[in-house]
Amino acid sequence: MEALRMAIIGIGRMGRSHLNALGTVDEVDVVALAEPAPSALRAAGDIRPAAARYTNVSDALTHAGLDACLIASPTPTHPQVVAAALDAGLHVLCEKPLALDAEEAERLGEQAAALGLVLQVGFWRRFSPPWSAAKGCIDTNAIGTPLMIRLSQWDAEAPPGAFCDPAVSGGLAIDCGVHEFDLAMWLTGRRITRVSAWSLPIVDEDVGAAGDVDNLVAVLELDGGGVATVDLSRNARYGDDVRTEVLGSHGALFVDALPIGRTRLATADGVREVAAAAVADVMAAGVVCQARAFAAAVRGDGADVPGATASAEATRIGVAVIEAARTGRAVAVAARSTT
Repeated sequence: MEALRMAIIGIGRMGRSHLNALGTVDEVDVVALAEPAPSALRAAGDIRPAAARYTNVSDALTHAGLDACLIASPTPTHPQVVAAALDAGLHVLCEKPLALDAEEAERLGEQAAALGLVLQVGFWRRFSPPWSAAKGCIDTNAIGTPLMIRLSQWDAEAPPGAFCDPAVSGGLAIDCGVHEFDLAMWLTGRRITRVSAWSLPIVDEDVGAAGDVDNLVAVLELDGGGVATVDLSRNARYGDDVRTEVLGSHGALFVDALPIGRTRLATADGVREVAAAAVADVMAAGVVCQARAFAAAVRGDGADVPGATASAEATRIGVAVIEAARTGRAVAVAARSTT
């Protein structure tokens, strides 16, 4: 099997994470790197010396023999870079979200479909073994019907204030929240229809000055019944932690990221570790498995990967959460446009 020849666009924090992880993925060969910051580009080149280096995205997208690109550039640049990559005939794996505007994300999905190209969004938790194991348990009725989900993402420290600007990252509810919103829908197979949310007192004044919050709690109502609660933080201090708990009609699941990634299944028979779910680093494992799924989708192997619609829906929920926290009222999640 020939490896997918890939360019990485953007070598910031997530770009470096992808670059390091892809060194273990035989299905992908990183042959080009694009980054405007010379020091970051040099550092990336040290990791992948054989890869061509570009400071201009357009040049990287026309690198000879390229099959695909991974986009990890700043969020506001995603739509333009994704559209250019698709126009260049490349399959695209893009960091979340595809766009801060949900309708723009949907249009990118339509563009990819018209060109017969894969457009995947980086919801890596779907592919990380602890969460994929939990999904497998739910799909095999191990806990019965999911009734309630609790999802937590607590980052150790806030990023720079400039990044927290909602115009740059979408703010906490989108930058971090979209992972949890997507998990709630993916795990249950249900759409989120209405949300309530509360922002907590500001801890980091730089975050507040940027127009964002650093702690947020949301309640998500699922169609057909059921509720998900989401709590987000940028000041956990002890580490970047992610936890998911699912209560079903006759059992429960517990997914942890720290101190190691693992999944526990709790039923009337007791609590046990789910086989093959344990990993040392949930994000690194998720990024690796995500890349393999992307390569399989490009090959036409039938891999189920999240695309533009998943990104758009999670963004719509984020927008509703922001409005609910601002107004103190429950807010309906906007429906997908039919035009």
